[in-house]
Formats: sequence, structure tokens, C-alpha cells
Amino acid sequence: MRTLSEILRAISLSILFGGSAMVVFVAVTLVKAQTAQGIPVAEAAAANAPAFVSYGKILLGASVALLIAEVLAALKEPKTKAFFVRLVASFICIVTAMIFSLAIVPPMEKLLPSIKTDSAAHAQFQELHESSRKVFGATIVFALISLLTPIFGAACANKPKSTES
Repeated sequence: MRTLSEILRAISLSILFGGSAMVVFVAVTLVKAQTAQGIPVAEAAAANAPAFVSYGKILLGASVALLIAEVLAALKEPKTKAFFVRLVASFICIVTAMIFSLAIVPPMEKLLPSIKTDSAAHAQFQELHESSRKVFGATIVFALISLLTPIFGAACANKPKSTES
């Protein structure tokens, strides 16, 4: 059971951290390339937004998988300080991924067809985009914290304690 939760956790965090960071990198690169060719930002965003919409579904699946993995781990693993830090980071990551996938992406998807022609829709899309940047960034940061905490926790646990005389 512990191995299953560790594998599920590793795969989930790989997607939540690595996949998300790569999606941001690719989106920024594509928009810069398109605007350098004279394509307006709104049009470039509209062209790239379907990738974020699709990735929102993957992110939701990864966050549910991480939730399952952490619940399974909580049943078996020793309750150390590092474990609790990891759990908090994982749960913040899960919440931010769900906010992105369930509260930000669906309205953005609905606005997509009209952002080129309707200035109010474009403004609303931009507002959601700014929110998504913060939420998506938090997802990436907390996935990384959750990923690295066990490494630092193990290093601290194995560190010899100094004795003062």
C-alpha cells in the first residue's frame, strides 16, 4: 500500500510541478513568437488557450490522484514534522489546482469564442488570466515544496545532533 501511494504521489507531483512549469514555458514562448510576427496578444492567447483548457483537465486528475496518495500515506507513514509540512504543501497544491481547473478554466473556455470581437469579454478573460497566473504559480511552487520536503526531512533526520559539553 505504501509503495502504491509513493508511486501515485510521484506521478501526480511530476505532472503538477514539471508538467505545469513546462506548460507555462511553452505558452510564454508561443505568445512571444506570435506577437513578434505581428499577431495581436489577444489573438495569440486565443490560439494557445485550448492547450490550457485541456491541461486543466489533466491537472484536475493529477490533483485527485495526489489527494488519494496523501490520504493513503497518512494511514501508513510516521507522523514527522517533515511529513506534516509535505501534507500541507500537497493540500495547498491540490486546492490551487482545483481552483484553476474548476473555477478559472471553465469561464475562460466560455469566453474564448468572443475575446477577439467583444472588448468586455476580452477584459473579463484578462482578469481570469491574471488570476490563473497566480493560482497556477502557487500550484507549481507548492508541488515543488511537497516534492522536496521528504528529501530534506530525511536529510535532517539523518543529521547527527551536536552535543555541547
